[in-house]
Amino acid sequence: MTILYWDCFSGIAGNMAVASLLDLGASRDKLVSGLESIPFEEGKIGLLVEERVVDGIRGIYFNTVDDEHAHSHSCSGPLAHTHCHEHDGLDHDPHDFHEHHEHLAHSHEETHAGHSVDHEPSHDAASHAHAHAPHRGLKEICKLVEQANISLTARNIALSCFKVLAEAEALVHKKSVDEVHFHEVGARDSIADIVGVAICLDDLRVNEVKVSPVHLGSGTVACAHGIMPVPAPATALLLKGYQVIFDHLISFELTTPTGAAILKGVGAQSVSGLQSYTRVGHGHGSRKIGQANFLRAFLSDSEPVKKNSDSVVLLTTNIDNATGEELGHALSELMKNGAYDACLIPLLMKKGRPGNQLQVMAAIEDAETLEKKIFDLLPTLGVRRNAVERSLLPRETVKVKTPAGELAGKKITESDGSIVERVEFDETVRLAEEQNSTPRKIKQKIVV
Repeated sequence: MTILYWDCFSGIAGNMAVASLLDLGASRDKLVSGLESIPFEEGKIGLLVEERVVDGIRGIYFNTVDDEHAHSHSCSGPLAHTHCHEHDGLDHDPHDFHEHHEHLAHSHEETHAGHSVDHEPSHDAASHAHAHAPHRGLKEICKLVEQANISLTARNIALSCFKVLAEAEALVHKKSVDEVHFHEVGARDSIADIVGVAICLDDLRVNEVKVSPVHLGSGTVACAHGIMPVPAPATALLLKGYQVIFDHLISFELTTPTGAAILKGVGAQSVSGLQSYTRVGHGHGSRKIGQANFLRAFLSDSEPVKKNSDSVVLLTTNIDNATGEELGHALSELMKNGAYDACLIPLLMKKGRPGNQLQVMAAIEDAETLEKKIFDLLPTLGVRRNAVERSLLPRETVKVKTPAGELAGKKITESDGSIVERVEFDETVRLAEEQNSTPRKIKQKIVV
């Protein structure tokens, strides 16, 4: 299993994501070939890929020629120097509801010594493509992606990212997904970023994506609809459920809507527990923001997780001021709300007070909900959270044949490979009540 971890200490933008994956070893040839195969009616898209050393840190820079030229010739005035983190490739048009706000980039400060441009069109051609590019809705963009010469896996990843992006913008503007249009200036750039990420993820054979808390930046950004706060409305919707950090000392947009759509579209999960990695990649941004500005990517090549093992979260808290009724009710409610298991362990706590340790085992995705439930139900002031591995014996729910007929139970494969069948205890209780007996006596009669 190959796991990608994105460290978004300086946010995430589409082209930075592509660059970070290239630095991990994704095939540049596959990227260029795949993006050039997209049948844009404006013509083949030009790409810029170069190795840079910025603030003493080596990394990869990726951009489209369209966007690079647009940045270096459209940036003037104070907004160009205060509101852009990185190109996002999407713009709002005054006459339509579109995917994103306009990213007014600064003039390109770094030199291009040693850079490579693949099939770069002339400056005039690039400017002309920006000025006369068509408007595209989600259906048109999906058609372009489907016509590109890329793998099925890469295609599905890209389509997922565009779908969540369109859904977010539709919700922001109270429009249907079909009414959301990508602006002509930014569409090619955004498509290149998202499809580029998809191609690279597929080439690296990434099975799972994890992400650090996502830094957002602060301040405002200029849009065709006016001045908008950071994060942009679509970004805020796309990052619901993720751990985020508002950087009040950095007055730039660190995470763009395209970057957020990539995280959401690939199903990135917030990281927890111990991690190990074998490769590190850096994807540089072009903006000077007062701190290191690159997206860091870590790649882990691990053995496939065995089917009888998984990862869970163990929530624990020590309590000495709850009644027995409160504790019993809490156990019941936690189980109803999805806990795998919940128990109380007697403790002798400080000042010689008798108490209990509550332990709740939960799926990683349920940990936040169950932690909140603990705070709601019990007078504790803190809950510890630990990611743990557990080993499971293979089991399946079956009907067990017994002298009392077929009863609900489990078929279990023991560690030595032997098979045993066990009747559920609730079934013995039911039979005991029906026969005016006891569960112990019923169990003795139906031993299998």
